[in-house]
Amino acid sequence: MPRDYLRAGVLVAVVVSAAVFAGTTAAASEPSIEATDDSPGAVTEHTATMVVDGSVAGSSWNGFQIDYEATDVSNVGQGDIQTIGIDRGNDESGTTVDESVMNDLSSAGGDNNGQSLDIGLDGSSDINSGDQLVVVFADAQNPGSSGQYDVTLHVNSQSTGESAQTTLSIGSTATTTATPTTTSTPTSTPTTQDNDDGITFGSDPDVSLVQGSQPYVNASPNTANETATHAAMAVVDVEMGNSSWTGLEVNYSGTGTDVSNVDQGDVVKIGIDRGDDDPNTTIDRSLTPSLGEVSGSNDGETLTFGLDGNYELGEGDQVVAVYEDVQNPAAGDYSVGIEINPQSSDEEVSATLSIEAASTTTATATAEPTETATAEPTPTQTDAPTTTAESTPSTSPGFGAVAAAVALVAAAALLVRR
Repeated sequence: MPRDYLRAGVLVAVVVSAAVFAGTTAAASEPSIEATDDSPGAVTEHTATMVVDGSVAGSSWNGFQIDYEATDVSNVGQGDIQTIGIDRGNDESGTTVDESVMNDLSSAGGDNNGQSLDIGLDGSSDINSGDQLVVVFADAQNPGSSGQYDVTLHVNSQSTGESAQTTLSIGSTATTTATPTTTSTPTSTPTTQDNDDGITFGSDPDVSLVQGSQPYVNASPNTANETATHAAMAVVDVEMGNSSWTGLEVNYSGTGTDVSNVDQGDVVKIGIDRGDDDPNTTIDRSLTPSLGEVSGSNDGETLTFGLDGNYELGEGDQVVAVYEDVQNPAAGDYSVGIEINPQSSDEEVSATLSIEAASTTTATATAEPTETATAEPTPTQTDAPTTTAESTPSTSPGFGAVAAAVALVAAAALLVRR
């Protein structure tokens, strides 16, 4: 019995030790940033956590800053902060906090062209070494493409400061589902599929849209006189770099294209592909919230987009606009002007809009062959073969007869034994 008691005691000690160990490892100690919806381009909630272990330990918490590589937080305000607080000793899991500092919140807003979120606090709470800081906020827009993006978290950057590096994962599952769509693209005509918005645009095979330094404009469908969705893109040059984006003009003058019905509600997307390194109309930064007036002028042949100027353009950025409710012109190739910031610049570039005629001739071509020459009498030679198919009588004994004979032999043998 004493040995049994000893074994029981050891077992209890092991269980207690495991429970204590599990409790201490429930909370994460590494800095983290996560999106509730990790889809590319989604406007969603982000969660940032960071454990204090450096120079800010023992000081008042007066600020938190998140520097993104590509996320847009320009629309995040004080009202979007869902949770901000301290998990004392980092002994809780998830976004659980022991002490909320929501009442200390004094400001929140985007900075650095919307790539940084600055949060101000009044410093009423002290933070200690080992405490985990938790911030949850809404209205952040994910980068436009799947990938891993660097993020830096700063605590009290106004004073002593402490920083930590982490990674935001976007579209980890979306990249595998997007690849099959490329195999179903028809090979007969050169088309470019925009996986971001599902619109297909015909393209000149000589124009690369992956890093398209050339301006581009096209229609979907690109059929004459159809109501279509158009895409217009141009790359920011050295003169335009480091200036605010205040507008975009697409000039269809002399083409017969009608944009008089296009308004703000018809804009599918408008934004920036930073560094022009993404395919088609994929963007890293949407400026739809910054969009102002959208109007057609010049007898409906010039379309102008107004922007609030809060985004600073960089050399090599590609500006992208996709908009619906455009009336295509007659079939032909047309020169279309694209101008960034038309209010202050006259650096218009041109792209070719290709419109094809409606294919109405194929229906008459298929109805042509109506010859009835096959109606001539064809001799049927079915008499001779049918007799041979029927007359194949079998003279050998059937299976039933053989079985009966075997049965009789077996019965005779049984009688002989008895």
